[in-house]
This record gives sequence, C-alpha cells and structure tokens, in this order.
Amino acid sequence: MTAFLHPWGQLALQRWPRRRNETLQAWDNADRYLLNTLAERGLPVSQADEAAKAGAKTLVLNDQQGALALALQQAATAGSAAVESSGDSFMAQAATLANGEDNSLQGVRFLWPFDAPGQTPDQVIMRVPKSVALLEWQLHWLSQHLPQGVPVWLAGMDKHLPRQLVSLLQRYLGNGRAEYGWKKARLFSAQTPGQVLADTGYPSKVKAGDWQLTVHAGVFAQQQLDIGARFFLDHLPQSLPAGSRVVDLGCGNGVIGLAALQASPGVEMTFCDESWQALESARDNVSRYFPDRQCRFHHGDGLVGLENDFDCILLNPPFHDGHVVGDHVARRLFNQAARALAPGGELRVIGNRHLGYHKVLSRRFGSVTVLASNAKFVVWRCQQPSSR
Repeated sequence: MTAFLHPWGQLALQRWPRRRNETLQAWDNADRYLLNTLAERGLPVSQADEAAKAGAKTLVLNDQQGALALALQQAATAGSAAVESSGDSFMAQAATLANGEDNSLQGVRFLWPFDAPGQTPDQVIMRVPKSVALLEWQLHWLSQHLPQGVPVWLAGMDKHLPRQLVSLLQRYLGNGRAEYGWKKARLFSAQTPGQVLADTGYPSKVKAGDWQLTVHAGVFAQQQLDIGARFFLDHLPQSLPAGSRVVDLGCGNGVIGLAALQASPGVEMTFCDESWQALESARDNVSRYFPDRQCRFHHGDGLVGLENDFDCILLNPPFHDGHVVGDHVARRLFNQAARALAPGGELRVIGNRHLGYHKVLSRRFGSVTVLASNAKFVVWRCQQPSSR
C-alpha cells in the first residue's frame, strides 16, 4: 500500500488483485497530472469553493486503480453523487471498490461501455487507453452523450501515448490540442461538440474460417485473428461428451469457445473475460452462430465467482496487463484452473514458447503433456491426478 497525495488530500492505494511483495504502485504521474489540472484549471470541486460551484460533477474514464475517482470523491461535497467512472475493465472496477473500502470512500457510480451517463458532467478526465480502437470509440461516445462545451482533459505517460492522439481528438470532438509535459506524463485538452462528428467503424469484423466475428473496440486482435488463436484452433478437444462443462477462459471475441461448441455440440459452455467489450463480442458471436445454445457469460476475475468442477478449461492467456508485461496474469489463471478442474478434467493452454509456461504448469498439475508445438507456440494438456 502506497500513499497517493492529491490536491484535496491523501489516499492509501494498492494494486488489484493484491499480491505479496507488490513492486508496482497503484498510480502514476498521469493520474497526478489530471488531478492537478482540475485543481488549477477545472471547475471547483471542493467544499471550500461553494460560492462558485461546489461539488462539480465529474466523469472519469479508464481509471486504473481508483486513484482518480476516489480522489475526486474525497474532494466532492459530502453526500453528493459527483463522480461517475466509466471503463471496460472489471479488474479496474474491483480495484476502485477495494481501495474505496480501505479509504472509507463510497458513492462512485460505475458505467460499463454501453451505459449512458447518469448525470451530465461538468468536466471529463480521461486516462488514454492502451487500445487506439477503444480511444476512438470512447471519444465517439462522449460526442454522442454529452452536450456541447464540456471540457475534456486527457493524460497518459509519454511512452504509452499514440502519435495520432491530437488528430483523433479533432476527428471525433472537432478540436483538441497537446499541452505541456510533466514528469514523463503529457496532458491533452478538448471540448465536447454536442453532436456526433465521425463514425468509428467499430465493432470491426474478423474472419475466422467460415465465420465473420464481431470484435468490439479494444478487444485483442481487432483486425484479424491472432496467430496464437489460429494455432490453438487446430489443437482443441474433439467430441467431448454431452453435458461436459467447458470454459473459454479469457475468451476475447469467443472464437475458441465457438470452435469447441462446433466440435462438441452437447457441451455446456461458459465464456469468461475481465473485459466488458470482449464478453459482449463473445455474446454477439454466439447469438449469431449458435443461437439455440444456452451459454453463460461471466464478467469477472477469471473463474472467481463461478462454481468449480469444469471438465475442460481452454486458455490462451495474455502476457500483458495493460502496459505491464509479465506472466503474473497467466499464473493467476493457472492457479484458478487448478482449483476449478473436476477429477479427470483438463486444462488445455497455449503459450509463446519463450515464456516457459511448462515450468509453472508442472508445479500445479499432476500431468503436463505437450500436444503440439511450432517455432513460436506450444499447446499443453494439463491434468490433475485422478484421485484429486
């Protein structure tokens, strides 16, 4: 837990999910820059400035661990519903809730991507997302839902910012400019146009065999099926028994689960992802190609919140967590899978060869077998001892 100082106080923040010996802090200088900007140039948000406009309503986009929404909630007039936070990530919302509880702060209202704002904000602050597609979609969303003239402040760390950001602001909002940098973060400013100026072209369509898959903005492999998924599709289980409980863990657009449904029509399929847009993509694709199948869609931290005893878990794990590269997400999903498998069940997982997942998997499963490999990827079949 680290102390986060902001213009209206201090928060104790931790990253989510919480890990022992965490080396990454739960905020960065882009968060500080946005809050400092509101304190200096935005509408007043503190109770001390009642003569002007105390409790200004703020819309936050893409808060990562709750630093932005909770700082503004701490500043807001007591009892007011001043802060709404919108984003795609279940984990970001979970982080905000957990950090809010630690700091005795409540009242932030959360919006998922297709939700309209519950109040007209006086100002918008936005972390620039990693995905340019999601950025475009969100700028379009602001133009669609907000009146003309609402100030929008955007920030990100220099090394993560897309070069075309200003041109995207001008395309979707009709204005926008880059401001000064500060401690390796950069600020951008714009105002909402009060009308839609340009279409985004999202969701996009991706070809997968005979399927044209819907892929909502921000979902991995936006323009074409990724090469790992293509290799994995050739090495999925065939003809699983009717009634087998199968899960596409970290489903993205759902292509792996769809292929399992096609190969084994009698299975009970669950799609899981922490991205709201990914799960919506999978839902759309199941509705299109398997409209008569009853599938479950779980938005959350992997398998957490689902009952255990899955007969087959299919996993193509990410090795990026936002801008952080590492195997910590894969390790967490491996642990969840090991706890969730039914006796005799299997985890089938693909990974980049250089990541060496077999070392981690061998510590969690009684049997780890290489099913297929090429120069870049390996597919493993992992089982618990039958006596489990």
